[in-house]
Amino acid sequence: MEVDIMDLLEGKAHTRYSANMHNWGSVGSITLNHPSQATPAPSPRPNALRNKPSDAHTQEETYRLRQDESLDLEHIKVEHKEARCCNTKYSQALKHFLPCRPARKDKNLLPSNNAGLFSYISVTWLTRLMMKAYKRGLQPGDLWLLQYEDGSELNSARMERLWEEEKESAKFKRKPELWRVVWRAIRTRVVVCMLISIVQNILQFLGPSVMLKLVLDYITDPQIDNLYAGLIILATFIINMGRGALFNAMFVVGTHTAARVTGAMQAVMYKKVLRLRTGGERLSAQIINFSNNDMERLFEACISCVFITAMPVLFTLSVIYCIYILGPWSLLGQGVYILFYPIMALIAKAQSSIRVETVKVTDKRVALMSEILNSMRLIKMYSWEDSFAKKISGIRREELKKHRIGALLQAVSSTVTPSISILATIVTFMGYTLSGSPLNSAEAFTIFSVFNAMQFTVGVLPFTVRSIAEAKISLTRIQKLLELPEHQKQVGGLLNNNLALQIKSGDFAWEVLNIDFKQKKSGGASDSPAANKLKNGDAKRDGAVQGEGKHTNGHANGSSSPIKSSQEDAVTTNMIKSVDTLFDINLSIEKGKLIGVCGSIGAGKSSLISAICGDMKVQNGSVQVNGHLALVTQQAWIYNDTFRENVLIGQQYDEEKYKEVLRVCSLESDIELLASGESTEIGERGTNLSGGQKQRVNLGRAVYCNRDIYLLDDPLSAVDAKVARHIFNQCIRGHLAEKTVILVTHAPHFLEKCDEIVVMQEGKIVEKGTHAELLERKGEYFDMVGREAANNSEEHHHEEEEAKEAEVEDKEEDKDKGKLITEEARATGSVSAKVYYTFVKVSGGWCIAGIILFAIIIFTVSRMFSAVWLQHWLDQGDGRIEDRQMNVTLYNLTLSDAELKGSIVENPSLWLYQLVYCLSFLLLLLTGVIKGIGVTFRVLAGASKLHSHMFTSILQSPMSFFDTTPTGRILNRFSRDLDELDVRVPFFLEFLLQGMLFVVGQVILVCFIYVWFVIPLIVIAIIFVMVDVFLNAGVREFKRLDNTLKSPITQHIGSSISGLSIIRTFDKEKLFITRMYRFLDRHSAALLVFRLSNRWFTFRMDVMAMLVTLAVTIICVFTKGMVSTALAGLALSTVNGVCVFIPFLMRMKSEFQSRITSVERIIEYAYGLSSEAPREIPETRPVGPWPKNGSIDLREVQLRYRPDLPLVLHGITASINAGEKIGIVGRTGAGKSSLISTLLRICELDSGSVLIDGVDISTLGLHTLRSSISVIPQDPVLFQGSLRYNLDPFDVHSDDAVWQALEQSHLKVVVQRQEHGLMSKVEAAGENFSVGERQLICLTRALLRNSKILLLDEATASVDVETDHLIQATIREAFKSSTVLTIAHRLNTVTNYDRIMVLDAGRVKEFDTPTVLMSTEGSLFREMMSATGVTSVEQMLALT
Repeated sequence: MEVDIMDLLEGKAHTRYSANMHNWGSVGSITLNHPSQATPAPSPRPNALRNKPSDAHTQEETYRLRQDESLDLEHIKVEHKEARCCNTKYSQALKHFLPCRPARKDKNLLPSNNAGLFSYISVTWLTRLMMKAYKRGLQPGDLWLLQYEDGSELNSARMERLWEEEKESAKFKRKPELWRVVWRAIRTRVVVCMLISIVQNILQFLGPSVMLKLVLDYITDPQIDNLYAGLIILATFIINMGRGALFNAMFVVGTHTAARVTGAMQAVMYKKVLRLRTGGERLSAQIINFSNNDMERLFEACISCVFITAMPVLFTLSVIYCIYILGPWSLLGQGVYILFYPIMALIAKAQSSIRVETVKVTDKRVALMSEILNSMRLIKMYSWEDSFAKKISGIRREELKKHRIGALLQAVSSTVTPSISILATIVTFMGYTLSGSPLNSAEAFTIFSVFNAMQFTVGVLPFTVRSIAEAKISLTRIQKLLELPEHQKQVGGLLNNNLALQIKSGDFAWEVLNIDFKQKKSGGASDSPAANKLKNGDAKRDGAVQGEGKHTNGHANGSSSPIKSSQEDAVTTNMIKSVDTLFDINLSIEKGKLIGVCGSIGAGKSSLISAICGDMKVQNGSVQVNGHLALVTQQAWIYNDTFRENVLIGQQYDEEKYKEVLRVCSLESDIELLASGESTEIGERGTNLSGGQKQRVNLGRAVYCNRDIYLLDDPLSAVDAKVARHIFNQCIRGHLAEKTVILVTHAPHFLEKCDEIVVMQEGKIVEKGTHAELLERKGEYFDMVGREAANNSEEHHHEEEEAKEAEVEDKEEDKDKGKLITEEARATGSVSAKVYYTFVKVSGGWCIAGIILFAIIIFTVSRMFSAVWLQHWLDQGDGRIEDRQMNVTLYNLTLSDAELKGSIVENPSLWLYQLVYCLSFLLLLLTGVIKGIGVTFRVLAGASKLHSHMFTSILQSPMSFFDTTPTGRILNRFSRDLDELDVRVPFFLEFLLQGMLFVVGQVILVCFIYVWFVIPLIVIAIIFVMVDVFLNAGVREFKRLDNTLKSPITQHIGSSISGLSIIRTFDKEKLFITRMYRFLDRHSAALLVFRLSNRWFTFRMDVMAMLVTLAVTIICVFTKGMVSTALAGLALSTVNGVCVFIPFLMRMKSEFQSRITSVERIIEYAYGLSSEAPREIPETRPVGPWPKNGSIDLREVQLRYRPDLPLVLHGITASINAGEKIGIVGRTGAGKSSLISTLLRICELDSGSVLIDGVDISTLGLHTLRSSISVIPQDPVLFQGSLRYNLDPFDVHSDDAVWQALEQSHLKVVVQRQEHGLMSKVEAAGENFSVGERQLICLTRALLRNSKILLLDEATASVDVETDHLIQATIREAFKSSTVLTIAHRLNTVTNYDRIMVLDAGRVKEFDTPTVLMSTEGSLFREMMSATGVTSVEQMLALT
C-alpha cells in the first residue's frame, strides 16, 4: 500500500493506513530510507524497510508511534535523521558554527537549537518574545515547546542508563556515586564551555593588562602617532567584543545543559518513586523539596562549574605578566591570592555544612506543611490552628538560626572577596616601595588593573565552589532515594492453571525504612541490596516519641497487631526494620471465585491485599499471581482531571463499555448532578465529590480496566443500603461474575453470598469456609457476625458524605461550568512598588534600610579610596614637582611625566602615604562586615515575618480556598518561594547594592577625571535605562511563568505518591510518567527561556559597557597631556574593571528582579487572601462553660458554598432539645454533611440563624464555637508525631484521663502493646495505623473533649460490626447527657435514637421518632429501612 507519509503527518492520512496504525498497537515505528541516488523510495512496509544495503548512504526518517494517553495522530513522534558522511552525534551541535541558519519549520518549537552562530550567542531569536512580554505580558500559551533533545524523556533515559553503568562499574570496588553519573552526562558540554571560558579569560586578561599598558605608555610618550592610537583603540574594542560574545556563549551552552540535567533528574526521581515499595506523605514532601529546591542548586552548579578554569588561567597569565612588569615583587600580591583560596575554601565548607543542617530543618517544615494543608478541614473542625501554628513556628525558628549562621558566613565572604584585589595591590606596592624600587604610574596602574581583572574571578570562585558543593549534597540526597528498595509485582508461575492466586506459608512484613536524605551515607558497600537502602520513616529516634509501633495495617509504613519486630537487615544508621505483619498465610483461590475477607480492626485485612499487590516484603513462603490485578483501596484515590478520565485512567474510550460501568457502579445519577456531566473537573483528592461517589469512581475505574483479579478493600462501607446492594449484585456478582474477586467487608449479608470466607485475626488466617460452615463452627466468625445473622438483619451503610458532599451539586457549578480548580493568579508587568515597600517595611523599615544603605556607601567609598589614594601618591612623586615645573618654565625644558615627578620612594612623606594606604583596607573590612550582616540579617527578619503572616493567612482562609486551590500551589510558596527569600534574595540584594553603588561611583570618578566623558556617558546611560526599563520586563514575565508552571509538577508528584498502589496495580506507570514528561518539559521550556532572557539582557548591557570602555580609551588617547598618566591610568583601570564587572552585575540584577517575584507571591498569600470570621470575639464570648445544655435551634437556615453557587440547604428549621440523640439520614446530595458544616461554621450561612443554648453562633469567635463541639469525622486523620499529641495537642489532659478515654474507645489494649505507649510514633497521615484504628483514635479525641454537643459524620464506616456495637455503646454511655447528631452510617445504629431527621435535596422531609416514622406509610425513612429488609417496627426495635 503506497501512502504519502507527509500527508499522514499533516493529518491527511488514508483511512486504511490509520487503521493499520491502530492494529500495530500503541508502540511501533516506520523507517523510510531515501537513497542518495535518484532511485524510487520503497513503500513504508515495516518488513521491507529493514532490508537496505549496509554500505548505502541513506537519509533516514523514523516515525515512531508512542504509547501515550490516546491513539491519535498527535502522538506520532518523528525523528529526522539526516545523512551524514561522518555520522557523529555532534553534527547537530556543530551546525551552531554556521553564521546563519534557516528557521525551523515547526514554529512551536524552541528556536535556540536551530539558531545560527550570531543569533545563538546573542540570543537574538528571543527578541520578539521579549517585546511581546513588555507590550502585553505573557501567558503559558505564548511559550515555545521544548525540543526533543532538551526534553526530560530522552535525557532521563540516558541518565538511567548511565546510573546502571555506574552501579555495574562500581561493583566490588567502591560505592556508586550519582555525581559521577551527572558528570558523565554533561562532561562533553562542560568541556566545551571550559574551552570557551579559557579563551574568554585570555581576552579578559589582555584588555586591562597588555592593552592598558600600551595606552598608558602612549600617553606617557610625548610623541603623537594617530595611526598607532587608532590601532590601539580598535584592538581594545575587538578584544572586549570577543570577550563578551564568548562569555555569553558559555552561559547559553551551560543553560541548555542545566535544563537537560534538572529535567532528567526530576524524571528519574519520579520514575523511581513509582517503583518504590512504600509512599506516604513524608516521602511526598521530600520529593517535592527535591524538585523545588535541590534542582535549583543543581542548575546553578551546571552553569557555574566552568568558572573553575578561570582562576588557574588568569592566575598564570597575571603571574607571568606582573613579573614582567614589576619583577619578583609582584609575587607578593599573587601570594595574597594563593592564601585567599584556603580561607574561602574553609568558608565554603562551613557554608555547605550549614546548608546540610538547614536542609534537614526545611524538609521537616515542608513535610509538616504538607500534612497541615492536606488535613485543613479537620484542623478547622477541631480548632487546632494554634497548636500547629506553634509547631511550625518552632521549626521555623530553628531554621532561621541556621540561616543566620549561613548569613554571617556570607557577610564575611562578600566582604573578603572584593577586598582581596585591594589587599594584593597594597601588599605588592608596599613591598616594592619599601625595597626602594621606583614605581611609576604606567607600571602601578597596569598592576592595579590586572589585580582588578582578577576580581571577577575571585568573586565568582566562592559562588562556584558553593554551588558545586551544594549540588553534590543534593545529588547525595537524591542518590539515597534511588537506592531505596523497589516494588516487585507478583506475576504468574502457577502450575495449576485453575488457580488465580496462591500463597504458601507466607510471612509478610512492612519495611520501615529510615529516609534520611539529609546526611551522607555511612558504611561500605554491601552485597545485599536491602542493606544499602534507606527507609521511609524518621532517621532519628527521639526517645519515646519516635518509638515504633507493632501494628498491622493496610498502608505502607507499619502494621497494627501485636507482633514481633525483626531486624534482619539492620545496618548501622542505614537500618531497615521489617515489622512482621502477616504470619503463616496459606491461601489458594480458584479462578472466578468470590472470596470474602473479614476480621476485626487491625486484623491484617488490608495488609493481605497489599501483600498480594507486592507492597510488602516476603519474609517466608511464596506468592504467585496468575493474572492482572485491579485494586480498589479502602480510601479512594482521585486525581485532578475530569470525571471520565478518573474512570478511564488513560484507557481508550469505549462508549458502550463506559456506560455499562456507570450502570453497574451506580454512577449514572451522579453524572446528572455534575455541572458538565462526565467532563466536570474533579478537584485534587476528589474535593468536590462525596466519599461514596469517590469510592464508586474508584470501583468504576477497576471495572472499566477489565482485569483478571479484583482486590476490593471494603468499597461498600461508603455507600447506602440500596446502592450497596446494587453494586454487589450488578457489579461484583454480575459484571465481575467470571472474574476472581477478593472482597474485604464487614457486612454479613454480603459475606454469606461469597463462595468462600477468609477470617483474619492478629495477622493470621484463623478460619476459612462458607458462611454456613463458619456459623456452625461457632468460632471467630460466629462471634463477629453471629448475632447479626441471627437477627436476620442486613447491615448496610449510608453513602459517606464529607463536609464537601453537598458541593457535588453545587461546587462544580462554578463560573466556568465544570471547572473547579482556579487558575493560579499571576501578576504581569514590573514588580509593583508596593511589593518593595512591604518588603522594606517587614525587614525593619526605612530607618534600618537607610542605615544599611549608608554602610554600603561607606564600604563603596572605602573601595574607591584606595585607588584614588594610589593615584594621589603617584602624582606626588618625590615631592619636588613644583621645583621642576619652575625649571621647565624658566629654562624651556621638555620633561616626561616620570622625569617631572621623580621617584616616589624619595618622598619624605612616604611613610604617611603607606600608612593611609594600609588603614584604608582595615576600614574596608570593618564596613564590609557591618553592611553584610545588616543586609542578610534584616532580609531574614523580613522573611520570618512574611512566613508568619503567610502561614496565619493560610490558616484563616475559608475552606472554599482550599477546595479550589491545589495543595502543590500553596506548598510551592512555603518551599520554593520561601527558599528563594531565605537564601537567594539576601545574597543577590547585598551583591546588587554594593555592585551598583560601586559602578556608579567609578563612573562618577571617571567623569571628574575626564569631563568630556560625560557626553557619551549620557547617551549610553539613556540607552541603558531604556533597555533596562522596557525590555527587562521579559525576564520578570519568564520568571513568573517559571513559578506558575512549577506548581503542576509539585501537584502531580503529590497526587501520584498518594495513588502509588493504584497506578502500579493498573500498570499505568507509563501514563503518569508521560504526564510528568509533559509537565517537566513545559516547565523546562519556561525555565530555559527565563535563564536565556537573562543572557539576552546581559549581553546587550555588556555591549553598552564596551562602548563606555571604548569612549574612555578614545578620550585618553586623543587628549594625552591634558591629565597626568596616573589619572589616565586610574580612569582606564576603573573603566576596565567596570566593563568586566557589569555583565555579572547585570546578571545579578536580572536574577534579583526575577527572584523578587517569589517575594511578590509570598506577599500575595500573606496579605491578599480572604479570611474567615475572627477566631475570638471577647465581647460575645459566653461566660463560664458553654454550652451548658446543648440545645440547638435552626431557623430558616439557607447555605451556599460560594456566592456564585446555588443553595445547598433550603430554609431548614428544626429545634433539637438538650441531650437529644438525633440521627440524620438521606441520600447523596441531601445536605447531611452540609448541616454539620453549618453548626461548625465551616461555611457561613446565606441567611437564617443557628442558636446553641440561645446564643446565635454567628456572633461568636470561631475558636469559641469549634472548641466547644466534639466532632468525629468520616475521614480519620492523624498527624506525624506521638500518639499522645494526636489525642491532646494542647496537652490539657492528664495521662490518666487519656488512658481512660482510650479504654472507652477500646484502644487501650492496642496502645499498651506499643513499645512506648502514649508516646509511640505516628507516621505522617497515620500510615502505621489501620483506617479502623484511626477512627477509634478520633473517637478518643471526642471523649477527651467531652463536649455537650457531639457530631458524628459517618464515624464508624471502616470498623467491623462488633466494634461498631461497642462504639455505639460507648457513645450512649459517655455522651448520655450530651446532644448527639449522627449522620447515619448503618441504619440500625440510629434506630434507638430519640428522633430521626430525614433530609432530601437540602430540605427537612421528616423529623420524628424512629417508631413514628417507621409506622407512617410512604415515609422516606420506612423506605430506607425496607431496603435493608426491615419492614416493621418490631424488626426495627429488635436491631437495638
